[in-house]
Amino acid sequence: MLTNEEKKQISQKIKKVEDRSSAELVAVISKSSSSYWFYIATFSLFIAIIATIIAMPFNPSAIKLFQIEFLSFFTSFFLLSRFKTPILYLLPKEYKYKIASKKAHEEFIKLGLDRTETREAIMFFVSVEEKFVQIITDKNIKEKIEDSYWQNIVDEFILDVKNKEFSKGYIKAIDSCSKLLIKEFPIQKDDKNELSNEVIEL
Repeated sequence: MLTNEEKKQISQKIKKVEDRSSAELVAVISKSSSSYWFYIATFSLFIAIIATIIAMPFNPSAIKLFQIEFLSFFTSFFLLSRFKTPILYLLPKEYKYKIASKKAHEEFIKLGLDRTETREAIMFFVSVEEKFVQIITDKNIKEKIEDSYWQNIVDEFILDVKNKEFSKGYIKAIDSCSKLLIKEFPIQKDDKNELSNEVIEL
């Protein structure tokens, strides 16, 4: 999803902000927010039934029909498991975004972004297959910067994700908020880097 050079550039951009701000920035990217096994299985079963119906006029034996259904199901299941595009295309965007947002909040907690001493953590989360972007902030960031501010950055970021320019999206997003973070959360004498600056790939 990201080359080593791109990861390095994002990490350096995060460090540049954190050298002047007490905020903790974390970049997270996930290929997908769900396996979508239920939908893959359902669609595969549908394909298997269609294949069986098409074969019936040729009067195959019951065993032959079972083989057709079995092979159709598992071939479809295998292909859709590797290439989810047809499934994701059929699912409503609101549903996919809900799944991805849940994943983002789970990772925010899992990675300990809600447990920093300053409570000034910010996560830039991207889920590639859903073309989803979310910026989640901790308590003290929320008190000074409204969520609507971040939404404008997200809207721009999503355009880059759709164009598969993930690194460009991260760098633009970090640049967009850097001045405000430095102003509202200036670096402190006793500041320590609690979270890694490295890009986290899930």
